[in-house]
Amino acid sequence: MAARAPGAAPSHNEASVFRARRSAKIGPDWPADRPPRLTIDTSALNARGSVPAMNLIERWAGEGRVELFVPPEVLAEARAHRGRKGRAMYAAKARALDGGAGGKGGGEDRAGEKVRAGEMAAVLFPHTQPARLTPSQRRDARILALHRRTGNDAFITLDTRHFIQKGRRERLAARGIRVMTPAEFAAWAGERLGGAAP
Repeated sequence: MAARAPGAAPSHNEASVFRARRSAKIGPDWPADRPPRLTIDTSALNARGSVPAMNLIERWAGEGRVELFVPPEVLAEARAHRGRKGRAMYAAKARALDGGAGGKGGGEDRAGEKVRAGEMAAVLFPHTQPARLTPSQRRDARILALHRRTGNDAFITLDTRHFIQKGRRERLAARGIRVMTPAEFAAWAGERLGGAAP
């Protein structure tokens, strides 16, 4: 692997991200009486099946060993994909993956959701004024707020820049939100779920 310039962000190449984060503290396990519930970010949709750890997570979901939740914001983002072929592929993948693991959060008014999204935006983008957040940053905050409301066990993403780097993972962990790449989850849960990490 080529060396990065000092201070440069790692690529979205999951293998390099996983090697860099292998020793990250993940936190407590999920309850023993049910499978882990995962919220899937747009970056982890794996529409082409090219991320081995996500393929494993999808297999576990098909076997009932994990429950997946694809937030409505992720489905909307997948539908808005730039290319027509990609749009259809990502939207179909988002619909296929959603196992409904987000249904336990209960109804909440729009004002409550907006407050929670604002809290998540402050954690993810602490140096950006709320009025200056980009549409992508606002969407990331809403996705994470919904994940937190549902109480799922882990937020699965390949977008390390917005959810993991620069202390974001640690700040989210302090609020009870576990953020992991697919490879990190597969390595962490693989032994307990009975499947080797790729």
